[in-house]
Amino acid sequence: MQPGTLADQASQLKRDGYVRLPGLFGPAAVEQARQRVLKHLHLLKNTRPNRSAGHLAGFHRYPELEPLHLPLSGHGDILGVLGAATDDGAVRTIGLSDITINRSQEWHVDLLRGAYRRHLTAEMCWGPSGGGVYKVLWYLQDGRSLQVVAGAHTVPLELNDDRASEPRNGASPRAIAMKAGDVILMDIRLPHRGSTERELSDGAFLKAPKILISTVLGASTRPLTGAMERGNGERLSDWDRAHRHRGPPVLG
Repeated sequence: MQPGTLADQASQLKRDGYVRLPGLFGPAAVEQARQRVLKHLHLLKNTRPNRSAGHLAGFHRYPELEPLHLPLSGHGDILGVLGAATDDGAVRTIGLSDITINRSQEWHVDLLRGAYRRHLTAEMCWGPSGGGVYKVLWYLQDGRSLQVVAGAHTVPLELNDDRASEPRNGASPRAIAMKAGDVILMDIRLPHRGSTERELSDGAFLKAPKILISTVLGASTRPLTGAMERGNGERLSDWDRAHRHRGPPVLG
């Protein structure tokens, strides 16, 4: 049963590592967001073999797409739940935002990984004052491709290998059904995955692309917030440099 009160939602977020906020945006807002993304498709980069897959890291930096950021980073319901979940009324953005089209990943967490994990320590991720950083995901179509390992955000794992995020010890992934306009709040330590590359290569996604808009907010007093902000700044600079010559996704 979907929790209805702010306290219920914050409690689920702390316990399971995620919570769905149903119908946060109406059909008109969803359609306007879809049209804005598709109008500025040229800003995205095709970083996958699937030609319709597109990604733009740090989309809030682009004036044409910046209007899609404030509805997430400044939404009262989102800020209320995060403030209650962190026991800290002050949360802020950290410069980690993304728009993706027909793109997903296998099992992973949204903590800094690979070379960027040096910005993190186990203490700030999983210690007594660890965590407190959340991804806000806005879905612009119905679906149930997101799978999570509920509650696994409190279990330390190796950040140098995404295979460490795969379900283990008999854990059963939970698929989350969503409607266009729903928002998911997710602890960045939570193992999760989306659609497979094969699924996203389906021709149907050329006509009705799967679009996801996200940003990250963190409690101002938590060490992980600043560390993620610093590491993401480095990652974002590298992303821009690596993909500057790539073309946009191709739809149709």
